[in-house]
Amino acid sequence: MTLQATWLEQPKPGDEREGVSIIDVNPFGANGEKDRRLLISKGGEPIVILQLYIRADEDGWLISSAFCDFLLNESQVAIICGDHFHVVEMTTHSFRSHPLGDYVGHIYSVPDIHSDRLHNRVLVTTYCHVFLLDIAAGILWKSRQCAIDGVIITSIENETVLGLGEWDPPGGWEPFKLDLKTGIPI
Repeated sequence: MTLQATWLEQPKPGDEREGVSIIDVNPFGANGEKDRRLLISKGGEPIVILQLYIRADEDGWLISSAFCDFLLNESQVAIICGDHFHVVEMTTHSFRSHPLGDYVGHIYSVPDIHSDRLHNRVLVTTYCHVFLLDIAAGILWKSRQCAIDGVIITSIENETVLGLGEWDPPGGWEPFKLDLKTGIPI
């Protein structure tokens, strides 16, 4: 049975879901701040709440983004939040986190960027870059700067990543092409 996920509002006192475990996805230790919660269900039954944390920068400002998204399959959930990519293993409730060094934007399955199902590889965009990540191995490549205020992927065709980067906000979107294997501009 496939996992499902839903964003939850932050809890109020006495609002906890009885019998549902909470996993803190916090690679930041004491520097982490609670940000968002994701309810994971299987067959319509809640099984766990993932409490996502973000970090504070050296000046104390929280690294949060208007964008936060996820993809999942039968056993894993991949999440972008703040400036990190997280993979949660649902059988062990363990997680791995990868810093991206920039505010996250979008997550896309590879090779079908329109799929909401997690595959072995994903493209993650930030405000400035594109990353190819392997769920098991982590970051495979980071592109050169593709924008200053947002990157979107429009398609993958013949091992080429096609996308748009916003260079002159608002609305100053320019196309780019990257080699899917290396991230090098074409």
